[in-house]
Amino acid sequence: MKFKTLLQAAGLATMMAFAPMTGQAATPDNQLVIGVSLVTMVSLDPGAMSGRQSVEVNSNVYDTLITADASQKGLFHPSLSTSWELNEARDQITFHLRDDVKFHSGNPLTSKDFVFSMKRAMELGIGGSNVRVFGYSKDNIDAMVQAPDDYTVIVKFPKPTDPNLILGVIAGKGVAMVIDSKLALEYQKDGDYGQAWLTTHSAGSGAFKLDRWEANNLVILTRNDDYWGGKAAMKRIIYRHMPESQTLRLALEQHDIDIAWGMAVSDLKSLQKNDDLIKAEVPSGHVFYLAMSMKDEKYANKKVREAVRHLIDYEGINNTILPFTGTLYQRPIPAGLPGALPNPMYKYDPDLAKKLLSEAGYPDGFKTSIRVLSTSPFVNVATALQASLAKGGIEVEILTGNGDQVYGAMKARDYEMIVGRGGDRTGAHPYTSLLSIVYNPDNSDEAKLYTLQAWRTSFQDTTINEQLQAALLEPDEGKQKDMYADIQRRFEEDIPAMQIISMAYDTVVYQKDIKEYVGHPYQNTQYLAVTKQR
Repeated sequence: MKFKTLLQAAGLATMMAFAPMTGQAATPDNQLVIGVSLVTMVSLDPGAMSGRQSVEVNSNVYDTLITADASQKGLFHPSLSTSWELNEARDQITFHLRDDVKFHSGNPLTSKDFVFSMKRAMELGIGGSNVRVFGYSKDNIDAMVQAPDDYTVIVKFPKPTDPNLILGVIAGKGVAMVIDSKLALEYQKDGDYGQAWLTTHSAGSGAFKLDRWEANNLVILTRNDDYWGGKAAMKRIIYRHMPESQTLRLALEQHDIDIAWGMAVSDLKSLQKNDDLIKAEVPSGHVFYLAMSMKDEKYANKKVREAVRHLIDYEGINNTILPFTGTLYQRPIPAGLPGALPNPMYKYDPDLAKKLLSEAGYPDGFKTSIRVLSTSPFVNVATALQASLAKGGIEVEILTGNGDQVYGAMKARDYEMIVGRGGDRTGAHPYTSLLSIVYNPDNSDEAKLYTLQAWRTSFQDTTINEQLQAALLEPDEGKQKDMYADIQRRFEEDIPAMQIISMAYDTVVYQKDIKEYVGHPYQNTQYLAVTKQR
């Protein structure tokens, strides 16, 4: 098997550091210990972060104007904002903020900090693709997001849209997290709005403060005793880097950790009869996928992409690798949302794939590489694909790495193939589900539309772009549903550069004495209310 690692420098010391613990007592009553792989955590800057781990950490360190309900899609709750209203023209939302919130630094939080947080992302061109697609830019952000006084925020819409989508962006995590502007600017260098400093530090107002982050080792959050929302029961939250699933399982069984996610199927199965543990499924709008870069001439060929489509053992991967993690699915819009279609049920067919490759000019196949995280289930999926692609004559070298090495290459559009997980985090609206996967308004490298999977794969269909915007503004629900369905049919006919394998969800395992744990589909689970009942 050809298998090359990008992390060889980790060596024996890393292996020893994360070896299973034995004979440990239960975790302290006032500390929450979470076992998880931290390989995708490359930045804690709210505007530049990516990966579930960074999102969850920052969700406990920073606040947003409003929060999304963990179970009811489209329902929002007050947070920094006590109330908000939409104007009659439906092109502006006014938020009214609390006047008693202080950042961890002691600086008062005002509406100007929210404006700063949004503006810096636009000015720096970091993150915020999910904001820019609604028409926000560095050229209009000052006019579109305003602070008429210290406790009022006005968010205008650059173009007609569904107001709930804007609320979803503001409730989501990233550029809408409110940064302490005074503190960030103290660490500004060369006009970076404090970005270099915020990569490894924090400037939030949340229930917890960032105490320490050691890359690929641990993250420690300490309670903010002066939190405006009340003092958390847990004095400290510790994220331990535990990339090996077996290590997570043993740590749970020995009560060395309280919560774990990202475990392999075999270990989750072995815990099913353990009465000391609770297993929770947390829904997601994310998908597992095999992505191809259309900047590569091989994958710019439609017949090659179609051949790859038929060299994926969808059923085998979902049945053996992705139980507890994903459900076989091959569409951009999750089941149950308006416009969702039945699965096309693509089949693994090496003979058809060979025929297509021959027609594409590759009768003897070709060599390629797959970049993938070194953790389960990603590397397992890549290994399965390596075997199935070989049946069609495609010889694959697997390149494992951390989040920056894998998704960083995808953002730079410098790769051949990638196995990953991404898309719309919430799966709450057909428009955002399609937006994240099929939409690409600017296919230039300079556009840096990092959150748009179509841009990452260099896939662009201008007709789909137009259809999606028309569907968003269609007032007739029946017609709108049909329009969303038509977009998916066209996307299927295009043979996109991202082949969806499974609809993702997360299985979180935690000790039964943990109370008030609610996994959030936005990946922003918060621990303010969590307690231990012992």
